[in-house]
Amino acid sequence: MKEIDEIIASLATEDGLTRACQTAEAWAQAGRVPDLLTLATALEEQCDAKKAAVFESLVDHVEDQVALTKGKTAVDAVLALSLGDRTKTVVIPRPRDLRLRAFASRLGYGQEPSTFLETLDRAGEKLEYLEILACWMHEVVLRGNDISGDARARRFHERLVKQKHPLGSMPLELLSVEREAPSYMPLYGEKGLGSAIKTLEKGPMSAKTVPPPADGSAVKAKRVEDAPVVDRLATAVRPWSDASNGKIEAKLFAIEPAIDVGAVGSWLLRMLPLDSTAGVARLETQRTQADAVFGALFSAASNGGAYSAGLGGAYGRRAAWTSLAALVGEAADAEVPRIADITAECAFLTYRAAGGWFHDVAWDLGALCLRPDGKTIAVLAATDKD
Repeated sequence: MKEIDEIIASLATEDGLTRACQTAEAWAQAGRVPDLLTLATALEEQCDAKKAAVFESLVDHVEDQVALTKGKTAVDAVLALSLGDRTKTVVIPRPRDLRLRAFASRLGYGQEPSTFLETLDRAGEKLEYLEILACWMHEVVLRGNDISGDARARRFHERLVKQKHPLGSMPLELLSVEREAPSYMPLYGEKGLGSAIKTLEKGPMSAKTVPPPADGSAVKAKRVEDAPVVDRLATAVRPWSDASNGKIEAKLFAIEPAIDVGAVGSWLLRMLPLDSTAGVARLETQRTQADAVFGALFSAASNGGAYSAGLGGAYGRRAAWTSLAALVGEAADAEVPRIADITAECAFLTYRAAGGWFHDVAWDLGALCLRPDGKTIAVLAATDKD
């Protein structure tokens, strides 16, 4: 195709990439999805190794345009793209799961929920599409759509459960503790990619001045060594450390005597032997609701840190629930509704401190949970920098 040959040849010029991206956008607006698919294939086949970064940028843009174009033709093109690997048009190899999650994220943003459900009718039984459809389904839910009443979605979800798929444990609607999740979802196209890193310092009540219990007895804390729980606790923030410059502090404590949830305040953080608060003169804390904590966990897991891409919406949701379960003291195999019920009985603080352990750039998270027994505390802190 002459147009495609001209686009590839133009990439050798100074403004070739800009003009090629503009052409891809024009083709998408004109509904030329098959031509975009042909262009992506040609770019992969003819990639100049010396200009791999340029080819990578253009293929990324072309794939975005395809996924964001509404309708069956575009969806089928994305499904076709999902079956192939990119080896030449990438500077750093991309794991297949990362590629599928990226497609699902864009489909969740660009397509109507009804389009997803119609796709289940056409492609839901095909094993090769199972993973991208599972991710897309939860991208739909995470954008505030309740699909629990749709028979097609329920059948597909039951299939995931039966096959013990990692996403089979996630519900087909947002629970109340997840109500902040949609605000952390990325935006694409003209609105740009919103990485949505928001502060944890929110909540109905400041905890800065809440004093310790006035019962005449000193509260004592003892570190609890439980490696499996600590490992689960850090799940949501692990993208900040595994593929970036971040660090994590995840700890459990037993306290005596038990304290009431109403007594949770900054004094409790001060008494705990934490690296993230050590030597800090000014500690900012807030009493907060569980949904704010879940939102921060979800943002960290799905969007990643300074140099990490994150897990995407679907698996970011699962990671957030894994960390939340560990915070509130639920077992690794606990069902989501059970975790939500226990969460409602816990008290939460969020915190940060300028300087010290936290990098205080854009990626800071600090959360304390007092569990319902009043005797157990879980703390998770993470920070990252570019």
